[in-house]
Amino acid sequence: MFFHWACDDNMTDDLTDINNCGIETTFIKEIDNIDSLGNASSSNIKMLDDCSYVAVGGRTARPWVTKFNELGEEIWSKTFDEIPIPQGNYGTGVIYATAVDKTNDSGYVISCATTVNHPSYNATGRIIKVDSLGTTEWIQKFPGNRAHHGRDIIQTMEGDYIVVGNWFTTSAVTNEKSAFMARYDVDGTLIWIERFGGECDEDEFYSVIQKPDGGFIAVGRFEHESSDYNCDFYGYTDLWFVSTDSEGQLLEETKTGGAYWESAYDIIDLGDGTYGLAGKKRHEKRKPVNAWYIKMDGSGNVLSEWNEPDYINSSGRNDALWGLILLPDKQTIVALGSKTDGSNSSQHLWAFNASISEEVWNANYNEPGEGYALGISNAHDGGIIFFGKKDNGRLKIFKTDMSGLLY
Repeated sequence: MFFHWACDDNMTDDLTDINNCGIETTFIKEIDNIDSLGNASSSNIKMLDDCSYVAVGGRTARPWVTKFNELGEEIWSKTFDEIPIPQGNYGTGVIYATAVDKTNDSGYVISCATTVNHPSYNATGRIIKVDSLGTTEWIQKFPGNRAHHGRDIIQTMEGDYIVVGNWFTTSAVTNEKSAFMARYDVDGTLIWIERFGGECDEDEFYSVIQKPDGGFIAVGRFEHESSDYNCDFYGYTDLWFVSTDSEGQLLEETKTGGAYWESAYDIIDLGDGTYGLAGKKRHEKRKPVNAWYIKMDGSGNVLSEWNEPDYINSSGRNDALWGLILLPDKQTIVALGSKTDGSNSSQHLWAFNASISEEVWNANYNEPGEGYALGISNAHDGGIIFFGKKDNGRLKIFKTDMSGLLY
């Protein structure tokens, strides 16, 4: 574990505005293991106004939320034991938290997904509302009799909630669109739900933001047929950008990609009418999957992009960008991603110029393991905080400076 902190009386006014907490720190800290709960996994992290952070994921096959301070020390933690673990014909499933947003009443709203689609599990995702201490206020299942998976959730400028994700359809070729956007009021009552997509069944939204006009942009993947396979093959997708009005009615959509695999996993507003998207692409059938950063306008047109260079003789590679933040300078975007070659994955950060999408720096944290973890946020001192996993699968918090450095 590494720590560095300092209190600088000569701190600039700009940094003072960023760092309301008085601590500059970098560290790698392992989440405490609890035998009865097992190892935690993470999906999302948000910076809070009180010099702390909230994060969500899964533990004991159930959703998990935790709050921790600037040094990665737990303030409180909650596993939602009131939610049953999915059970079905093929064993035990998992339900886990995918995203969290802070709410106007100092609480949090959480979206959840499951690992199972089979009808025997009778399992579906949920929205959870908790207070400032993690105490459950309400839990709402997604509507319908098939599994829905919430992938992202936000509180709107009006104070209610928007959640996006996908739902289980009956076959590979179907007229039932498989991505959804739903709006809930503050008490967890469904206001409306809209479905999006085509005739294949792997259309999915992964991230959503609200536009200044009150509408929404959701991004993800749109499945398509190819010259080699139809929808039954599962998996050929384009990066998908969908713009709606405030009622979820489609205004514009674009599909960006080639004959094989492209997807977007996160979107951020760059503040000038443009948007940054994190994703991955496999532009040729026998080439590796590359990390991919794209800058788009409000209609989903590509303005600039960064493509990770191919490795030599490494067709098993599966790299991706999973999350994005905009640094306080408003000129630098940092992406959390993973590099995967064979059976090993490692955490990686890439930084890009917000204007032209050129790479500024990158950092590999040399923590190969059983997988990667999701979740990145700005930190209170202007740095970067994110999750990763070590080789025994244990979850860790990484805190770097604004250049991705650990002292």
